[in-house]
Amino acid sequence: MAATIGCMRAFYLHGARDLRAAEIERPQIAADEVLVQIRATGICGSDLHYYVHGRNGDFVPARPFVLGHESAGEVVDAGAFADVLPTGSRVAIDPSHPCRRCAHCRQGRYNLCPQMRYFGSAACSPPQDGSFREYVQVHAHNCHPLPTAMDYRQAALLEPLSIAVHGVGQAGGIAGKRVLVTGAGPIGQLIGLAARHYGAAHLVVSDIRQSALDLAASLWADQPVRADDSVAMARSAGEGFDVVVEASGAPAALQAAYAHCKAGGTIVQLGVQGGPIELPVNLVMQKELTVRGSFRFAHVFPQALDLLARQQLDVTPLISQCVPFPDLVAGFDSALQPQTVKVVVDY
Repeated sequence: MAATIGCMRAFYLHGARDLRAAEIERPQIAADEVLVQIRATGICGSDLHYYVHGRNGDFVPARPFVLGHESAGEVVDAGAFADVLPTGSRVAIDPSHPCRRCAHCRQGRYNLCPQMRYFGSAACSPPQDGSFREYVQVHAHNCHPLPTAMDYRQAALLEPLSIAVHGVGQAGGIAGKRVLVTGAGPIGQLIGLAARHYGAAHLVVSDIRQSALDLAASLWADQPVRADDSVAMARSAGEGFDVVVEASGAPAALQAAYAHCKAGGTIVQLGVQGGPIELPVNLVMQKELTVRGSFRFAHVFPQALDLLARQQLDVTPLISQCVPFPDLVAGFDSALQPQTVKVVVDY
């Protein structure tokens, strides 16, 4: 059902598995903003954490809020930016809103900004409403024009692709290296695609879901391995991997990364752990491992856009299902199914 004139539909998370539709006023734009009518939004793993648990790790929302941050849409009010983003412009949205003033921002590491307001996230308080609503006010510099050939569904995957590109970059150079990616969900698949593009010599993927392994093998992985098969994992590791990228959030996968990484190698952690876990940290000393975190992304959104625009990567095989916006709750339930990779919401 269409919203009342001057209003829009939105879905608010009120608690675990409690998404409620509401009709609210369309937002007004500030001097540095444009108004974007959302056309497609991907359901992210962090959205699912909020949906299932009412929180995402340490991030606990202080009030009901709107999820969603993997989005693309059409500029419907250009405000002061008609020359560069005229009405009708098709754009992908970078959901990052750092303060631009703190030490991290001044150093260019704005993804670490303590004042970051990220669409659909309770990392700040109050939480920042996201894009599971029909219209969003966006800073003009966060809008990236799309090439004509790129559809909104592809563009909705630019945010997770940016996370993957940043994560691969955190490995400190991946060309010619043996790489293990643990976790073949959407981020793991995108990491594999990016690692292949940037020259990884041999790519192994581990997961407990055969369908996820089969997809990875069809797109980028040289060797898929069941994570619950310790013999196969040990055989695939051999003398160890140059780089291990942990993208599952499973404690066992992160713990095993220290064993599977060769001496002098690098571990990159992207997966969010549900709480404290024990790690074999003496191996960091004994093997002189480099352990790096990878949190969101900085500066690589245009790079990710260019990869898709030049058709150097194809993300469409990752889209398992598209659902209409009114059926958002059903889309979340579908995204939780083991065989699902990515659900995209059409508006």
